[in-house]
Amino acid sequence: MNYREYIYRLGKEDFYQFLLDYGKGVRLLEEGKEDVVFAVYEPLQGFEPIEVREIKVITPKEGFKPITLGEFVVLPPWLKPIFINPGSAFGTGLHPTTQLCLKAIEGFFLEGWSAIDVGCGSGILSIALKLKGASKVVAIDIDPQAVQECKASAKLNHVELEVYRAQPKDINQTFDFMVANLETHIFFEVMEDLVKLFEKRAVLS
Repeated sequence: MNYREYIYRLGKEDFYQFLLDYGKGVRLLEEGKEDVVFAVYEPLQGFEPIEVREIKVITPKEGFKPITLGEFVVLPPWLKPIFINPGSAFGTGLHPTTQLCLKAIEGFFLEGWSAIDVGCGSGILSIALKLKGASKVVAIDIDPQAVQECKASAKLNHVELEVYRAQPKDINQTFDFMVANLETHIFFEVMEDLVKLFEKRAVLS
């Protein structure tokens, strides 16, 4: 959030009389023998500011960043950490499409919705959905090793996922939300099955 700061210079007597009339707080910048420089956050009628500054107010969420101290990481409570085995071959969150999906989940998923993660890999997106308050998350992948990785990730993050080795056509239920992070050519093969899996919103990447 940005504010404008209006800076004025008044003689001391005029300044103290102004304070009595103004009835609000001011920020004192400089007090000399004869005059006072001060700031307010609104233009003053009848006075010409000597300077106008744009002030950016940094909220706690903007100002606090994760701190790494050796093997410890200090996090603010509004962040939702996802723990992933760095040796995983099925996604560590570094791929741009995975990051885009995470941003979409953050922006478009609503708490309480059910969700399905198609091509779950290591389970990053499934875990993110649970951390966002999903009532139920089904994660599917055709690779048996990915299924095991996803189950291990769910356990590591203390979330409950339904993880299956399956294709979209094998799922006989619908969900409020679907995320599918797949290779492009796969979408052409399974699109008819994908559109049957969600009712409200979907992220395809």
